[in-house]
Formats: sequence, structure tokens, C-alpha cells
Amino acid sequence: AAPVPAPAAASVPAGPPAGVGIVFKESRRNSTTALVVKSLAPGGPAAASGQIQVGDILLKVGGKEITSTEMASQLILGERGSKISMVFKRFAQDKVDRFTVHMLRGTAAILNK
Repeated sequence: AAPVPAPAAASVPAGPPAGVGIVFKESRRNSTTALVVKSLAPGGPAAASGQIQVGDILLKVGGKEITSTEMASQLILGERGSKISMVFKRFAQDKVDRFTVHMLRGTAAILNK
């Protein structure tokens, strides 16, 4: 059998994928699964944003609705320093707030967009 050629160098990502420093827990209610912020990594992009709190619910990443932990991981992890936008909702007293956070993966830099 002929040897299988090695993949081209262009297909190798630049370093390990980076996230934003959020640990989620799944909350199942009826047939829906919500991803709730369980904790924030100190010094990570999410904590540095000052906008995300434990208990917030993740709705979208990059404009795509989140339906599972696996989907969230695939969309959140990416090249270090690349832009990411995430939409959350928060229950506050008698209202629900929806908000978008723009960050850079793997860094504490926050985008004022």
C-alpha cells in the first residue's frame, strides 16, 4: 500500500483552540436544554468583560442558537485572539434582560462594539 501523504501545513491550527473562560451546566426543563453559567475563569475574557454573571443563560454564539453543551463548545472554541459574540439572558426581579457580549477568545481584551 502506498503511504498516506501528511496533511498540508495550512490545515494545522495555530496553537490549541481557545475559549472565553466560562463553565456551563445544563438545565433541562421539559424538552428544552438551557446552558447556565456555572462559573467564570478568573482573568478570562468572560470575567474581564464584567458583563457575564453566574446564572446567566446562553442563547446564541455567533448568531447561532445553542441547543446543547457540545454545540456550545464547538462554536465557542476557536483561534486565540479571534472575535466571538455571545447572547445571554438574565432574569432580574420581574423582567428578563437579553444582552450581547463581544470578546476575543483566550485573551482579556474586550471589544467595545
